[in-house]
Amino acid sequence: MFSVISTLLLSLLSPSSATLDVPRSLSVAWERSLAGTAFCLWSHLLPSSPPPSLLLQGTLLTSCTCSVFSELPFSAQLNTLTEGASVHLPVPGSLEGILTTSWFRGYDAQPAAMIFSPEGLPGPAHTGREMLGTQGSLVLRNVTAQDSGSYTVVLETSRGRRSATKQIHVKNSLQLMPLKTFPAAIRGVIQSELNYSVILQWVVTMDPEPVLSWTFNGVPCGMGEKLFIRRLSWEQLGTYMCIAMNSKKQLVSEPVTISLPGLTGRE
Repeated sequence: MFSVISTLLLSLLSPSSATLDVPRSLSVAWERSLAGTAFCLWSHLLPSSPPPSLLLQGTLLTSCTCSVFSELPFSAQLNTLTEGASVHLPVPGSLEGILTTSWFRGYDAQPAAMIFSPEGLPGPAHTGREMLGTQGSLVLRNVTAQDSGSYTVVLETSRGRRSATKQIHVKNSLQLMPLKTFPAAIRGVIQSELNYSVILQWVVTMDPEPVLSWTFNGVPCGMGEKLFIRRLSWEQLGTYMCIAMNSKKQLVSEPVTISLPGLTGRE
């Protein structure tokens, strides 16, 4: 039985001799689907514990594929807020059958971007201004311009795992300066396919000369007047801003969100 299952798993996970010209995003989703299927098949056919390496891979793949196959619609409207306000992000859709909820910064449910865990514990991206509201919703208090961007909720339900993403935009109380971008940003959004280059640049004149720093979803990510993303990955989708600071004052750029084409329509 072991050899039969192993052969089946290898056939699922091994690349086929035939090649198809498909987008990379679909290829990744297909690979993840096969890997998740293989893991589930192993766990159901062998009651005993699977090898630790396969168990770890299956767990990681299951957690990473939730946004690929079970996305819930959020309102497509971009919430525009002023600094100091509070915002309430409800759980979308019906609450029936929901077991746990967890919240993340950005599009992808990465451990480093977790705001609240399924147990309701603060994660690495928790700033101290977020709190869980009723029915698993997320409340952000005293928001700043750096809170602009995407927030993803992952739902464990009786029918499986689902996710949904919502964007908010917080207006800075200071005058915002536009960024130069490639590809060009339209209404604050750059749409680009994965593995393509994206360039963000901010030219600002201040006396004394300022220090320029970049943030990604509110987290520092670079220095200097130009931020160059050589090959865009899924983990780099989100909202970027540049901050210029000298001994006299601080200026903040307009936020720019990098998104896959068509992705913003599913918020």
